[in-house]
Amino acid sequence: MNTMTAEIIKDISATSFPQPDSPVSSAPENGQLLFIRNVASRRDTQTTSASANLDGGSSQPLVSSATAEPQSYTMTSGEFMQSTPVFAQRSKKNLFFKILCFLVLLLQGGMLDFYLIIFTDLYWCSWIATDLVVISGWGIFFMKNARSKRERACGFHQKSSIFGCNLGEFTFAYLAWLIYVIASTPKVVLVLETSILDLVALKVPFGITGFKITVLLCAPLLYCLINSVIEDPNGATRFHSQGCFLGTCIDILDSFTLVEMLLKNEIPDVYLKYTVISVYFIALGVPVVWLYELTASQMNCRWIWARFFTGLLVNAPLLVVRCFLVFVYKAPVSVFMFKNVLFLGCKSLEMIDQCASLRGARRFSRGRGGNAAQFSHCVSENDMCPHGYVNTLAVNTQS
Repeated sequence: MNTMTAEIIKDISATSFPQPDSPVSSAPENGQLLFIRNVASRRDTQTTSASANLDGGSSQPLVSSATAEPQSYTMTSGEFMQSTPVFAQRSKKNLFFKILCFLVLLLQGGMLDFYLIIFTDLYWCSWIATDLVVISGWGIFFMKNARSKRERACGFHQKSSIFGCNLGEFTFAYLAWLIYVIASTPKVVLVLETSILDLVALKVPFGITGFKITVLLCAPLLYCLINSVIEDPNGATRFHSQGCFLGTCIDILDSFTLVEMLLKNEIPDVYLKYTVISVYFIALGVPVVWLYELTASQMNCRWIWARFFTGLLVNAPLLVVRCFLVFVYKAPVSVFMFKNVLFLGCKSLEMIDQCASLRGARRFSRGRGGNAAQFSHCVSENDMCPHGYVNTLAVNTQS
């Protein structure tokens, strides 16, 4: 009886619970073991990475492929979330300076139109149309510049302009300033060379002082133009543009001091008078050259000579005019004479130094022509920065 009961219990247990040798029971056991191993490996990986971070060692932890992808995705999204406020703040700053550009253009153009229209109705429609053309040109410039920024952000291949320069941070900025100079020059010349200036001094509030302030609005306009297109506030192009802007402002103030003497009829000679007016507008047009240089992809001898000749065309005539005023007409010596001599000497030394450096770099590249060619073929277009410099970090990572 006990034997039969034991056999019945054994049969029931065999049919209810499968044996370890059967394939049905091995699957969950193997799955449980695999799950336990994965959990253990993940814990070991986390422990290893945490200990490596705490110890500050240079060796990287051994991370499995299952944990590598989520970590890289987390870092990328974190960097994007951290950089989004910076981009938003930068775009708001650029938008603020763009609005200031249009306000300064409207203020200066409107004041000059007021001086020209209130005392004579000659060609008053043409002056207003000129302002509309300038504002439209600057609007097109800002749209083209924004499109270039989007292309660089998306990693598109940079096109080339009609002058052979890569579209960089200051794309078409030189054309915008050139349009402004061409439009404002005839207005200022007409006011200075006609009787309108005398009527402005007699009948217009603030008189000659208001006219001087209106003419000198070109300096804040240039400052707003530079800051409206700057992408990196700590980049090399920002400091280069600020240095060029300060030099241009000093040249404009230097020439405008002689324009003030012209307004007071303190320059008796006609040739000196036209020289002063010409040099002022040359100083006003100099930003076209260095804005085009900031758009260019690389430095060459043309930019060095162009920078030297622009400084020569501004400081040399001003020095000659001041020498005539001091030694011929017995005028007091101006402190800007020292500035003219200093800037001419500095521009000459800068040209010699940069030409020598450029020749040395070319000689070095010719001596290592094979390696340079091999290096240039190994670098892809995606590893090139907007101004043509190689992203060495990407190249080292690939190698």
